[in-house]
Amino acid sequence: MAVKIVETYSVSPSSGAAAKLTLPLLYFDIVWLDTILTETLHFYPLKCSESRFLETVVVNLKHSLSLTLKDFLPLASKIIFPLTSAAMPASRYTASDSLALVIATSDDDFSYVVSNRPKAAGDFHHLVAQMPAAVYSSDEIKFSPFAIQLTLFPNQGICIGFTHHHSICDANTLSDFLHTWASINKSNGGEQLNLLPFYGRDSVQDSTKLTVAHWNQMKTNRPTVSLTPPPPSDKVRATFHLSNAQIEKLKSWVTIKKPSIGRPSTFVVVCAFIWSCLNKCGGDNDDETQYFGSPVNCRQRLNPPLPDNYFGNCLIQFIAVSSHGKLKGNDGFITAAELVATALKIALKSTTVSEFFENRAEIFSEMKGKRVIRVVGSSKLDQCDADYGWGRAVKYECIHTDFYEAVHVCKDIHGGIELGLSMPKPNMDIFAEVFTKCLYINSKL
Repeated sequence: MAVKIVETYSVSPSSGAAAKLTLPLLYFDIVWLDTILTETLHFYPLKCSESRFLETVVVNLKHSLSLTLKDFLPLASKIIFPLTSAAMPASRYTASDSLALVIATSDDDFSYVVSNRPKAAGDFHHLVAQMPAAVYSSDEIKFSPFAIQLTLFPNQGICIGFTHHHSICDANTLSDFLHTWASINKSNGGEQLNLLPFYGRDSVQDSTKLTVAHWNQMKTNRPTVSLTPPPPSDKVRATFHLSNAQIEKLKSWVTIKKPSIGRPSTFVVVCAFIWSCLNKCGGDNDDETQYFGSPVNCRQRLNPPLPDNYFGNCLIQFIAVSSHGKLKGNDGFITAAELVATALKIALKSTTVSEFFENRAEIFSEMKGKRVIRVVGSSKLDQCDADYGWGRAVKYECIHTDFYEAVHVCKDIHGGIELGLSMPKPNMDIFAEVFTKCLYINSKL
């Protein structure tokens, strides 16, 4: 995939924006300071020449982006990682700050890139936005939390690539930003349709105690300011789907076999199906302990609850534990469903938030060196429905899952669930066979 950089812009919030905004990073945010950056790609079919792209589409997107940033100032800010003992980390926006926007073109076949078939994972990294260089001083490290790349496939389509530092916000906040930008662009600068972000920090549960504790653990590290791992040379990316009908059959099977669980949610059965399928793909040690987890939104589970438009991170990890032998067997899916449902129920109690973050270091220390399978994304988020005036995106890729064992989950266009995986080609072939076989078995139940 040959990608050519055409132009680089610095986009500032439009006139009328606040001259400055400082947003403290709380414990929900601090724990992400040293993790890898998140990288996502959204593909839109659009028959557009390069000249029209540069003279019209890019001009409109820049203007609507500037209008959107007026209400999402932290995305154009700098994250301040202090190197002195008294200071605390924060997002700090001043009138001189801006967001990096890269314009590029690609000569690849758009229809091939957006297909579900396995494709070389490394090829997608040319479409990923690169963060501006961090600024280092004796007192602090200052770095950008967000960058965007627009790549045209001439007369075929457009890819919008987002790179974001997770410490600034989670996927729920980022989704609000994307939908706001899309609605403003579609309406040619008209009124945006989403609620404005809520920046309040005063009522966040157990904020002072937990924020100080996690900053004391984190400040001896250094933040991730750019994506350092090289693109994988041995992995492919592929997409799988679970239809509504298939999901309902999975739910019914769990209800029959484990009535004590009750009617499981879509998220529970999807996680359980993924976990059991991955364990049926191979492995020799039946006694191997492994973990399965996912960050889940807990805005409404706090005491007091936070509004849905709260800007920042508000996630807790649910973690289920089992052995390879239990998960690979005929009842592996049912076992996984019971474990996931129980772990999720515990994680979403308001009392669990404090307990989890007080013991987070010990919890993750126990997982070190063990197999950890993660689900990222959400079965409630539709990653393709932000319409910039060209209709829905036809493809979504979560690129940072190339660097650890994870499955991206989101809604698909028909209301079912889309699963995005990255793994070596032989493993992907085995997974595809297991996935199809398990769905066939469950469709007969």
